[in-house]
Amino acid sequence: MSMAYLIIGCEFSTDLNVANIKGYEFSLHDIQEYCTIVRQGDEHLDVTCANKKLRPVMGACEGQMTRGLSDPAFHCSGGLWVLNDTCYIEMLSTQNGNIKCKKQ
Repeated sequence: MSMAYLIIGCEFSTDLNVANIKGYEFSLHDIQEYCTIVRQGDEHLDVTCANKKLRPVMGACEGQMTRGLSDPAFHCSGGLWVLNDTCYIEMLSTQNGNIKCKKQ
């Protein structure tokens, strides 16, 4: 029985990206869990986060819809530039979306 818990725990820990991003007190999992995308105008997408510790993400990251809803661009500056290759925007409607991050 304890072996099953160990296997399940290991399986989930690699999928959730729970290790903090270097230099920050949050992980990729936190970004996916607490941040969303809100459309502001024709092309600009704002990042909003429900957790205070994710304020750096709101200040450094944004999205752009130059090719429509199916392929919005996600960009971060400063120390969060590492998210540019790891995370992307998944639009749920014409006005809202989620940030999704690939396993590192």
